[in-house]
Amino acid sequence: MDSLTQYRINSPKVIHETIDGETVIVNLDSGNYYSLEKVGADIWALIGKGIPLRGIVDDMAHRYTGTQKEIEQAVHQFMNELEQEELVITDKSQGNGSDPGSGIRDRTEEIEGRTNFETPALHKYSDMQDLLLLDPIHEVDDTGWPSPRSDVPVSDE
Repeated sequence: MDSLTQYRINSPKVIHETIDGETVIVNLDSGNYYSLEKVGADIWALIGKGIPLRGIVDDMAHRYTGTQKEIEQAVHQFMNELEQEELVITDKSQGNGSDPGSGIRDRTEEIEGRTNFETPALHKYSDMQDLLLLDPIHEVDDTGWPSPRSDVPVSDE
């Protein structure tokens, strides 16, 4: 994984919401939903801002205490997991990621109460998979509900 790689949230297939520091993610194609807390939620927020992988690692090293190597390995592993679950995809439209720090706070800013770096965890749930896949939102196109997709036959029942 190249440190210049940039990812983006796999929208519209993936929706997400952050409430009280916990990020809940739903993959509308698989019906799985996920939970991220602490470091994982912080990384997800940076992905949403379009920060390249190198910038994410740098931000985590600035925000948390831990070795650069430990943080880099954990972030790379976490990004691989997000990609395998099809929650993020490589963003080819962002060029070569030559400005990895764009959008990240000034490195001289002191962060009060830095905590120890914890390996980010992606908690996966499939218990509502059947219900999420039954949702009629899957039967619409980009115009949204209540306009049905043109390639799906509409029942007259």
